[in-house]
Amino acid sequence: MSEVRNEKKDLRIKREEELKIVGMHCATCVSTVSKAISSVQGVKDVNVNLASGNARVVIENARLKDIVRAVRKAGYDVVTQKVTLKVSLSEEEAGKIVSVLDNIPGIIDVKINPSSGIVILEINPVTVTGDEIVEELKKRGYKAEITTESFKGKSDFHDLLIRLIIASVFSSLIFIFPAYQLFLSIPVQFYSGLRFHLGFLRALRNKTSNMDTLVSLSSNIAWFYSLYSYLIHSPNYFFEASSLLITFILIGKTLEAYIKEKTSDDVIRLQTVKARLTDGTLVDSSKLRVGDVVIVKSGEIIPADGIVDEGEGYVNEAIYTGETIPVRKKKGDAVIGGSILTSGFLKVYVTRAGNRTYISQVIEAIREAETTRLPIQSLVDKVSSVFVPAVIGVSVLAFALWYVVSHSLTFSILISVAVLASACPCPFGLATPMAVMVGIRKLVKKGIKVRNAESLERLREAKYIVFDKTGTITTGEFIVKPIGDENAIKLACAVEKLSSHPVGEAIASLYDVKDEVKDFNEFQGEGVYGKVNDHDVIVGKREFVLKNCEGDLDADVLVCVDSKVVAGFLLEDKIRDGVVELVNELKKYYEVIIATGDSSNFADKVGEVLGVKVYKGLSPDDKVELVRKLGKAIFVGDGVNDAQALKEALVGIAVSTGTDIAKYAGDIIVPSVLSIKYVIEQSKRTVRKIKENLAWAFTYNSVLIPISAGILYPFYLPPEYAALAMSMDSVLVSLWSFVQ
Repeated sequence: MSEVRNEKKDLRIKREEELKIVGMHCATCVSTVSKAISSVQGVKDVNVNLASGNARVVIENARLKDIVRAVRKAGYDVVTQKVTLKVSLSEEEAGKIVSVLDNIPGIIDVKINPSSGIVILEINPVTVTGDEIVEELKKRGYKAEITTESFKGKSDFHDLLIRLIIASVFSSLIFIFPAYQLFLSIPVQFYSGLRFHLGFLRALRNKTSNMDTLVSLSSNIAWFYSLYSYLIHSPNYFFEASSLLITFILIGKTLEAYIKEKTSDDVIRLQTVKARLTDGTLVDSSKLRVGDVVIVKSGEIIPADGIVDEGEGYVNEAIYTGETIPVRKKKGDAVIGGSILTSGFLKVYVTRAGNRTYISQVIEAIREAETTRLPIQSLVDKVSSVFVPAVIGVSVLAFALWYVVSHSLTFSILISVAVLASACPCPFGLATPMAVMVGIRKLVKKGIKVRNAESLERLREAKYIVFDKTGTITTGEFIVKPIGDENAIKLACAVEKLSSHPVGEAIASLYDVKDEVKDFNEFQGEGVYGKVNDHDVIVGKREFVLKNCEGDLDADVLVCVDSKVVAGFLLEDKIRDGVVELVNELKKYYEVIIATGDSSNFADKVGEVLGVKVYKGLSPDDKVELVRKLGKAIFVGDGVNDAQALKEALVGIAVSTGTDIAKYAGDIIVPSVLSIKYVIEQSKRTVRKIKENLAWAFTYNSVLIPISAGILYPFYLPPEYAALAMSMDSVLVSLWSFVQ
C-alpha cells in the first residue's frame, strides 16, 4: 500500500497557535517549554502559562509539527487530536489534498493513502476541529466524512490520580506486611514515582533543575540507601519513608492538578455544551451550523448565538452584560450562546455557530489574557533558577554537619532527604498565573473581557482616567433642535444618513430624505461632506465648518451649503444613570478628565455636573496627544474616534456597546461604563493576591527548610512528612488564589 506523507515546508503568513501543554508543574518547566518552542525556526514569540497549561505561539514560516516535536523532545507532551477521514479522490489528487490540508491552521501532520482515500490527521484541537476540516474540503469540491476521532496527550490530573491510587495501596500494604516492604515499595518507587524520575532526567538533559530534581533525588537516596542496608542485613532501612514521600507528594500534586483543570474548564465548558435539535437528537454545540434550530429547556445553557424562533422565557445574560437579573425573551429576540435559560422554553434559530459565537470570542480573549506575561514574573524566574541548586547545597551541608555531630550515617541521610523533600519551587511559578486566571474568570462572569492581563497590573500605576463623552459618559441619544433654512436642514439629513456617528444618526432621523448623495466623505471627529442635488453640503463642528465656509450661526453643529453657513443644530444629551456616583468614586484614585470631539456648550455642562476638567472639540489625533501628554492615563471610549487613544493609553477600556474597532483597540472590554469600578477593584484584589502568594511561597520555604534541616532538634520533620508539607504548599497557593 502506497502512502503519501506531508513533509512540505510551506511559507505561511504570521499567525498565532495555542497549544495545550501536559506535564508542567513549576516555573522551570515553563522556562524549558518556552526555550524548546523558541528554538524552532520561524517562531517569533511564545508565552506559556503554568496555571492553564496553555502556550500561545506566534509563528511565521514555521511548521506546527516541528513545534510539537520540540515540546515532546524536551520531555513534555501536547494535547492533539487524531482524526481519520474518508475522502473521495483519485490517486492523482493526493498531492493536492495534502497541499490543501497543510495550509489549514491547526493541522500538525497529514498522512494519506491515495488508493483507499483514507486521510489520517494529527490536529491541534484548540485551533481547528474535524468538522471544520471537512467543511474546508467540501468547499474545494471534495466529498469527505469523519470515520474516527481520538485525543492524544493524557490529562495531567488523571495520570496523577492513577499513580496516587497505586502508591496509596502499596504504601498501606507496607505497614500491614512490613516483612515484604522492599517488594511492596518497588511499584511506588518505580511506577508512581516514575514521572518525577523522568522529569529529573529531562531536567539534566536540558541542563536545568526543577521540582522533579528534588523529589527524585530525595526518594531515590532514601530507597537505594534502604536497599543497601537491607542487602547487608542492617536494620537501618526505611522503605516506608521513600514510599510515603512519593505518596504524599502525589496527594498534593493531584489536588493541584484537579484545581487547575477545573478552574481552566470553568468558562470553556460553556463552549462545548450539548444542543438538542428539533428531532430530539443531541449534538455537541461545536457541530451546530447556521440555520439549525435548537430546543432549549429551563435551566439549560443556550448552545449558540441566535434568534428566538418560538417560545418565551427568561435568560440570564451575565456572561454578556454582567447583570444577573434574567431578561425576558420572546419570538424575534436575539440570544447569546453561553447564557442560561432560567425559566421557560425556547426554539432558537442559530445565526452564529462555532468560532464565530460570542462565547468563543470570550474564550479566545481569556486564553490570550492568560498567556500574557506580567513584569513581576521576571523576579519569580530569577528566584526559580537558583532555588533548586541552593536547596541541594543546603541538603549537602545539613548532611555533612549532622554526620560530624551525630556520627550517624542513617540519621544524616534522613535529614538530607528531608531537606530535599521539603523544598518546593512550584508555588513561585503558580503564584502569578493562578491569581491572574482566577481574577480574569471573575471578571468574565460580570461580562468583562480582559484581552491583556498586564493591564490589571497597570491600572494601579495610572494617575489619570480620561473618558470619551458621547456614548460613554452620556447615553449618545441626542435631542437635536434644528435652526435656520429648512431646505438646508433636509440636505444635511440626506448627507448624515451615510454617517455612523451618534450625532449624525440623530440629525438624519429628523427627515426621511431620499435624495441621492454623491462623493460622500467623513472626516473623523470633524464632520461630513456630500453632494446632494448639485449642492455641496458640509455638516460638522463649528471649527471645521468655519474653516471651509463663510458666515456663522450660534449652534453646536453647522450646515454649510455651497460654501455658506445657512443652518445649524443645537444638541443635548443625557448623562447615564450612575455615572455621577462612578466619577465621584474614581476621584479617590485618579484625576478624572473628559476628552470629547463635541464642541457644544453641553460638553461644558457635563463637566460642571461631574466636577471634572473637560477638553472639548478634540479630533482623534488630539485625544492621542492628550493621552501622551498626561502619561500614565487610562482611556475609556466606545467609538471609532477613540480607537487610537485606546491603543496609546497605559490601559484602554472599551465599552462593548460601541464600535468593533474600539473593542479591538481596548485592553479591557466592559459591558457598561459602570463596570469600571468593579474592574479596578478586581485588579487590586488580583495584584494583591499575587503578592500574597509570592510572600507565602517565600515564607513557607524559608520556615520549612530550616526545620527539615534539624534547626529545632530534637524536633525535626521525617522525610515523608516534609514531603507532605511541601506538596500542600502548591495546593494552598492555588486555593488562596480563589479568595479574591
